[in-house]
Amino acid sequence: MTEIINVLLRWWPLPFFLIQMVMAWGMWSLGQKFVSRCDYERDMDKHIARVTELEQGAYKSPTRDEVKDLSDKLGGLGEKLSRIDGRLTGINRAVDLLNQHHLRTSE
Repeated sequence: MTEIINVLLRWWPLPFFLIQMVMAWGMWSLGQKFVSRCDYERDMDKHIARVTELEQGAYKSPTRDEVKDLSDKLGGLGEKLSRIDGRLTGINRAVDLLNQHHLRTSE
């Protein structure tokens, strides 16, 4: 029993040294995972600038009423284009008939 105690007393610094090395590595790893105060402040300033820029862009976007007015105008243009398309179809038909008549009479 005395011999075991002598061996433990002789070699006890080695396991404690290894435990301290593992703890030191763990602390170093945690330091790499987390952000320092300086990096945090620098990144926060960048984020604040980006958010401010986005907010200013949002204020420049059209309002709901402006979008509704634009939609109404586009709807009206669609109806007008439909009518014009119908008229052009009728005109094309008339021109085709005139061409057919002209070809028949010229033979």
